[in-house]
Formats: sequence, C-alpha cells, structure tokens
Amino acid sequence: MRVLVTGAAGFIGSQVVDLLTGAGHEVVALDALLPQAHGAGLPEWSRRHAPVVGDVRDPDLLDRLLSGVDAVCHQAAMVGHGLDPSDAPAYASHNDYGTAVLLAAMHRAGVRRLVLASSMVVYGEGRYECSRH
Repeated sequence: MRVLVTGAAGFIGSQVVDLLTGAGHEVVALDALLPQAHGAGLPEWSRRHAPVVGDVRDPDLLDRLLSGVDAVCHQAAMVGHGLDPSDAPAYASHNDYGTAVLLAAMHRAGVRRLVLASSMVVYGEGRYECSRH
C-alpha cells in the first residue's frame, strides 16, 4: 500500500512512518518542518524516510504527492496552542484550512482512505492522578 503521511517528521507522524515502512508499505512523507516543532531543520530520525518539505495547504504539491496513493494518514498540525492567543489565525490556517485543502486534493485524486489523528489541543490533557500535584 502507498500511504501519504502528513506531519511525517513529528512525534506521532514519525512513528507512523516507521511502522508503515517496517510493515513493507511505501510511504510518501510530508512535513512543513514548522520551527515551533522542529527547530532549525529536519530531525535526525526522519531523514531516512526522505520527507518532502512542504505545506499541506499547497494544493499543487498535494496533487503531485497523491498520485498513486491508496491512503492518507494526516498528522500535520501546528502545535503549542494556548501559548499566545495571537497565534489563533496561524492555527486555523495550518490545522483547519490545511485539512480542508488536503480533503479537497484527496477528492480530486480519488483517495478515499483517511486516518486522521487529533491532538491534545482538541481533546485535552486528561486526568492525572498525582499525590503531589
């Protein structure tokens, strides 16, 4: 199976890419390498997968990458919500608009399989039990 993984250099995306390639699948890895998440460059662990550095909001790029793809695992997102409310437009652009651009490109390419992961920004941190905190 040929799978496009967005956010492929990230915490979850890199694990997905490792598991897919380990199971014999062909992966097209995409990541924007946002500095908030990756600092100055491509993380060492993702280099072996030769990710395409690009933005999920770029429909022309997605049209090229989705050729021959059987499924998409969408992990791309801007992280760190809540640090600065002035970042809200960037979050909406990367996370909401980016997903919409991806869905439209998938439709054009006839790709019908999508695995979408959310983040703790949406579902919260959960409840922890700690006698000290």
